[in-house]
Amino acid sequence: MGGYWERCGTATQIDMPLYARAVVFVRGAQRCALVSLDLVALSATVVDDIRRQIVDRTGMDEAAVMVCASHTHSGPLTLDYRGMGAVDPIYIERIVRAVVQAVEKAASALESVHLHYARAGVDLGVNRRTEDGPVVPHAHVVWCESARGPLAILLQYACHPVVLGASNLCISGDFVGAAARHIEAATGATALYFNGACGDINPRLTQLDAGAVSLLGKELATATLGARAGAQQIEVRGLRWLQRRIDLPLRAPSGVRRQRLLQYGKWLWRSTIKRADEGARRAARARWEWARDVASDGAPATRSFALHGMAIGSLVFLGFEGEMFVRYQLDIEAHNPRVVCCGLANGCIGYVPTADEYARGGYEIEEGYKVYPGTRGVGAESEAMIRAATDEVLAALGVGKTV
Repeated sequence: MGGYWERCGTATQIDMPLYARAVVFVRGAQRCALVSLDLVALSATVVDDIRRQIVDRTGMDEAAVMVCASHTHSGPLTLDYRGMGAVDPIYIERIVRAVVQAVEKAASALESVHLHYARAGVDLGVNRRTEDGPVVPHAHVVWCESARGPLAILLQYACHPVVLGASNLCISGDFVGAAARHIEAATGATALYFNGACGDINPRLTQLDAGAVSLLGKELATATLGARAGAQQIEVRGLRWLQRRIDLPLRAPSGVRRQRLLQYGKWLWRSTIKRADEGARRAARARWEWARDVASDGAPATRSFALHGMAIGSLVFLGFEGEMFVRYQLDIEAHNPRVVCCGLANGCIGYVPTADEYARGGYEIEEGYKVYPGTRGVGAESEAMIRAATDEVLAALGVGKTV
């Protein structure tokens, strides 16, 4: 399973089936697809494979396909997180096939629809770094309605799906998967969940059980369903999309010599291995693996990072290849209310903090990057580069600045 360093054991049962859900929009000769996956994350390499196959099967433009993960921490290991075991290549192949088939199925079952957009007030998230830190107090909801009723409902909310903790060994979409199931049961439509800038946001209930998953899932679903009454119709005169890659600077290596760092990692591992707590042993092992990799690290000083904008009329889905801190989304929305930020889009490079957060340290700054492939997290200089690139993408799609 993917999501926790300290998880002991493998999955024992399936509490909630996981899905690949897709919606295809068509306007004249223009076609684009949004995909929602009940997974912790995928690598950009796997997403590239998915998109190439969709291009081959449907003729869509590769940049017209956005693939987003919900980031549930109670699904299979689908990214090479350090210390969590080995990714099963057969399961990855199954994911690729499922996504391609979902998009093909959506593209072959087109119906004329009206789109309605609303913000739904939601109070599920808490800032996990500071008690009074920022959160997003709403979800974005898009209803796609045909003459026979809703076909698809798109829901975006910024929050880590971590109601279930490391002790959980059951496969689950967590509370966001539960919300999708409740919405689908109530409407008969396909419900697609997209995570937002969730990097520093947790649900108010964590380390609990399936009962808490259902409780928060119903709460999010109820807010989503209630938003329909006040939703405004979106006029869609055209579809537009643009993808941009930038190279983000990585943080400088530790001042400690690599050999000393490796020795520290071995000491940490050996000092923990005698403990009875298997979770602590697994976490220590992961940190030792990171220290070992740093000792032989010859990686470049930058990391490629993708931004992906997809405009459906006046509504823009803006994808970021990482776990963005919530301030990014709040600032973008303050100037562009109908920009829907989607984290973990087309891959995930790890946590992407805002520059002011580095001085505070904490897990997301000092530890989180060690879980991801590579050895260094992105540097504080990345924020200015991301904001500038965001402005360029939105401007190209006909949307105003973010700051």
